Formats: sequence, structure tokens, C-alpha cells
Amino acid sequence: MLRFMILLLVLAFPVQAEVYKWVDEKGNIHYGDKPVGNSEQIIVPEQTNVQNRLSKEEREEKRKRLLETFAEDRADKKEQQAKQKKQKKKLNRQCVMARDRLKTYSNSRRLYDLDNKGERVILSEKARKQVVDQLAADIKKHCK
Repeated sequence: MLRFMILLLVLAFPVQAEVYKWVDEKGNIHYGDKPVGNSEQIIVPEQTNVQNRLSKEEREEKRKRLLETFAEDRADKKEQQAKQKKQKKKLNRQCVMARDRLKTYSNSRRLYDLDNKGERVILSEKARKQVVDQLAADIKKHCK
């Protein structure tokens, strides 16, 4: 924002510089801000500043729109930060639950799943190890 304000200030002040034109020994035309050899000064017409052409009411309206835009940007940024904070809190909670589940699974002798009838089906030792390993890998990947 500071850069933007500086840019506005720089553009608000007209700058008058001297411009020189010269032809070198090969016939090429050059322009520069310092006189060289047979150079001649060129008068560059001053461009009018947009602010000078705007009425007081137009400048005030333009300023209000700019301030409203800044306020909207700040509100959007604040909202985005709130969403990120909420998402981070949710992920942290999921990680705590996953770590607790891993601890429970690791300390359990048997794990079971429910079949279509809602009855328990005990997992084999190999399937149990796969579930525990997968849960540990997911925690390592998604949690800090």
C-alpha cells in the first residue's frame, strides 16, 4: 500500500526534463538527457495531470472509491485468515483423534469390522497390521 501511495505522489507532480537529439557519424538518431556534440534541445510538451482536470467532487468520489476498495481488501483478507484458522483448528482436532485411534489400535490385540448384518468380523493379524501401518502413514503425512 505504501508503494501505491508513493506512486500516486510521484505521478501527481509533473516533471520537466531537458531532452536532446543528435545524429552520430553513422547517421543514427539518438535521444538523451545530456547534450552531446552537435545535439539540439527538443521541447517536449507538458502533459496535463489527470487530477488537474477533475473537479473537486470527482476527486472526492475517486478517493472514496479507493478507500472502499482498500476496506474491502482488508475485509477479504481478514475473512480468509479466519477461514484458514478454522481449517487449521479442524485439522489439528482430526490429528489428535487419529493419534488416539492409532494408540488404541496399536494396544489392541484384535480389531474388527462390521459386516452387512452389523456383526463383528475379526481382522487377521496381517489385516490389523495393515490398518495400523496405514493410519500411522496418514498421520505422518497429514499431521505435524
